[in-house]
Amino acid sequence: MAERGRVTAWGLAQRDQRDSRDCRGWKRRVSAAKRSLGPQCSTRDFRMEEPFRIQIGEPNMDGDERNLYKVVTATLAMVKERVKAELQAQYSGDKQGHAECPVETSPPESTTGCVLVLPKGVDAGVAGSWISGTLAFLLKEVGKETLLDALHNRSDQRVVEASALLDHTWQRLNTGHWKSVPQTWRLVFTWGTITLVALLLHRLQAALHAGDTSPSVAAVASVVRACDRGLLMGAAVGRSPLHFAAATLNPFARTGPSSAPVEAEEAPITQEDAASVTRPLASASCPALDRFLLKHMEGALPVKLLGVAQQWPALQRWGLPYFRRVAGARIVPVEVGARYTDSDWYQRLMTLDEYFTAYVTERSEEERLTGYLAQHHLLDQIPELMEDILVPDYCHLGDHPPRINAWVGPRGTVSPLHHDPDHNILVQVVGYKYVRLYTEDQSHLLYAHPDPLLSNTSQADVEGPVEAWPLLQQARYQDLVLGPGEALYIPPRCWHYVRSLSTSFSVSFWWA
Repeated sequence: MAERGRVTAWGLAQRDQRDSRDCRGWKRRVSAAKRSLGPQCSTRDFRMEEPFRIQIGEPNMDGDERNLYKVVTATLAMVKERVKAELQAQYSGDKQGHAECPVETSPPESTTGCVLVLPKGVDAGVAGSWISGTLAFLLKEVGKETLLDALHNRSDQRVVEASALLDHTWQRLNTGHWKSVPQTWRLVFTWGTITLVALLLHRLQAALHAGDTSPSVAAVASVVRACDRGLLMGAAVGRSPLHFAAATLNPFARTGPSSAPVEAEEAPITQEDAASVTRPLASASCPALDRFLLKHMEGALPVKLLGVAQQWPALQRWGLPYFRRVAGARIVPVEVGARYTDSDWYQRLMTLDEYFTAYVTERSEEERLTGYLAQHHLLDQIPELMEDILVPDYCHLGDHPPRINAWVGPRGTVSPLHHDPDHNILVQVVGYKYVRLYTEDQSHLLYAHPDPLLSNTSQADVEGPVEAWPLLQQARYQDLVLGPGEALYIPPRCWHYVRSLSTSFSVSFWWA
């Protein structure tokens, strides 16, 4: 393995010193590697550290390039180790009288009579022989790939194969309802992404070593983008290297106008839009767990919670500059449109840098389209942000751990009047939101949508013309403005309408 603090890459030499043919083959590979490295790589760059192993010395680079080279190499090592650990854990060998399928030089054409070494949970019967064979082959290649192989352009062919596997799997993931997609396809997408990330890192490492830094930023951004596609569309796997790779490479993938915070982003965020609170919701300061359970959860009584988030580091850290620095190059799903019930509403994938620039900061009111990073498991995707919050104790009063979602957007974003099936605590971290709540017994007055897929959503515009929705005016409600550090408990099936009064960062906890 590479020593800590410096970069090494080992040749593919056999260690049997008695076989002169191996010795001659190793020498030929060393010579070929030196020729491919070009004139900047001298004989002194190859230092014998043990029999039949070589070390390729670090080429001449400036500070930023050297840092990127070291980060790429460390990230690649981490990805390879995770792949090796998975293959070793899942190796079934001759468990049922079958040998391991031969995947030394290319994906096997047939897997009959042999056993493929596939990651845990991947069912070859569901995936089919081509997908299973290609995935097994690529994982094995990643486990043994070295810098010398990448210098001979083998990684380019493997990238094509990995991309083809992911393209096919992507189609499977987007056929039919998401919940009906077999778990195998999500796992194939995750592990296919891991192989692609490893191969892209190999290619980037080779380019940097050869002194070619021109494509570095775009190449790093493509790796981060691949990581996030895997995290967003794939299945969760233990010790996923995609989190580490995306977080480590994020600073090197951020360049250009979209990644530079404008001066207005540094200013404190204040309430910009007005909101008339006519029937204030009651508040409670850190109620005892038993009282909260009996009065609010079992009594289905919403309440404004004070003091439950006062220790959160996020209250001091979160804002546009911090999010840009920690995760500006990360890909997120953005809802475009005023409300998710509108016919012209759609979703698009973009980096956080692009999102903030396009939808939050640099637009006039006339040109503004609403873009909302809504109901997204951002803190799972970017675990560094999870370190900035503390899950309220109330969220552990159910039978299952809470699901955590982030809500990030500019002033004016609206969540139409709707209800959810689970308990919900909404914590406001940055900015202000107006919230109006209707208890379940008011449902007959709230114009529930006739579409079964939207039956938990009202057709009514809560703050629109009163004459358009006469029954709504008869419904009893409570309302409030939620500010930084404040939280709101919303019981199951309690209708709620939310409008951002400023740039806003919120976190919700759902549990049952």
